[in-house]
Amino acid sequence: MGMFSIWHWLILLFVFALAASVVGLIVWLLVRASRAPRNPVATAQQRLQQLEQLKAQGLITDEEYAQQRAAVVTRL
Repeated sequence: MGMFSIWHWLILLFVFALAASVVGLIVWLLVRASRAPRNPVATAQQRLQQLEQLKAQGLITDEEYAQQRAAVVTRL
């Protein structure tokens, strides 16, 4: 009775492999998240300034400017 059967060893091996897999997955996710490029989110003020610049340069029409400005304002 003091000896483990092969089934006990297989179950222990499975449990340890599962635990190691979970730890490995967590480490992989943390490393992946730290390497992800961080795109700064423009504030509403910055976005409105960009829109004004695009309009002043003639890259967008008055209608496009109004639509985009309305979209920015509604997100506030």
